[in-house]
Amino acid sequence: MRNPYDYYITPEEYEIAAENGISRSTLNRRIRDLGWEKESAMTTPVPMRDKYGWNKVKEIALQNGIARHAYCDRIKRGWTLIDAISQPPLNRSECVKRASKVNSCFKNKALSDEQVEIAALNGISYTVARDRIRRLGWSTEEAITIPIMTRSECGKKGKDTSFWSKIVIPSREEIMKHRKLTYIAN
Repeated sequence: MRNPYDYYITPEEYEIAAENGISRSTLNRRIRDLGWEKESAMTTPVPMRDKYGWNKVKEIALQNGIARHAYCDRIKRGWTLIDAISQPPLNRSECVKRASKVNSCFKNKALSDEQVEIAALNGISYTVARDRIRRLGWSTEEAITIPIMTRSECGKKGKDTSFWSKIVIPSREEIMKHRKLTYIAN
């Protein structure tokens, strides 16, 4: 069993650890939580974790306007090191242009422009019509022509289909009519 004084760290030991590049919190954790010996806790360097090699290319990437997260994402996606640090990031308008090209090339739209206009005339947004077709399985005609229900219509429809609205609670008079009275005679 260790001596309780082994867990006390003197200010001089903190200074020695700081000279070796070890912070106070790291030294505290190593000695008090992990049970390291003081000498090894003060002298063992903190391992640097640089999975994608950012520290090697940091200066070049930052000069080209590439942040660390962008660099790491590019490496994860399989970019070469040269491309990841040299190609400048796209601005928002370029991203929108590329996305619209991809969508128009593959015809990912659920509705044509005429159908979108018909839906708009009926008060239905593109997203509502698209969700009716894709998620709910409606036909295109129904999706763009059937108007959206108001909140009161939704409430009435919900009330009509509810289990609780079908339960009949008899009035007090009906209960009294069917009750059998028994009198106790003396």
